[in-house]
Amino acid sequence: MSEKRLLTAERSKLGKVDLAEWSDTIQTSLRREGAWDTLSFETREKLYALLPAPRQGEPPHDPDVNPLKTAYRPYIEEELRIWQDDLKDGKETKKWREEAMLAGVERREGKYDEWKENERERNFGGVEVENALGGKDGEDEA
Repeated sequence: MSEKRLLTAERSKLGKVDLAEWSDTIQTSLRREGAWDTLSFETREKLYALLPAPRQGEPPHDPDVNPLKTAYRPYIEEELRIWQDDLKDGKETKKWREEAMLAGVERREGKYDEWKENERERNFGGVEVENALGGKDGEDEA
């Protein structure tokens, strides 16, 4: 299986393994003294670029420090879990991404407005919508 297929296919082996356990193995490996240093400096910079920028007053990212030894660890682990769920659900395939982009365009164009209104009626009945001023359907509150 190619690397691309391994990372995007619905039936990828990565969708079936226990990534928490696998992640622990990787983390254990990467936490070993010197393991992070085996990556090129450019690779470490690219990996840090995937993380949120430091807030004002926080020190800049240090590519010499393994991110799994920083406050970013829980976020990295959570994103790994989300990615695996998306992989299992087929959301990493080219077809799914293209369909999602098309649905976004269609929604912006109003294609689903009638359906959304019908669903609102079905779920909530004839609810009168209040405007920002607190009046009902275009009436201003006096």
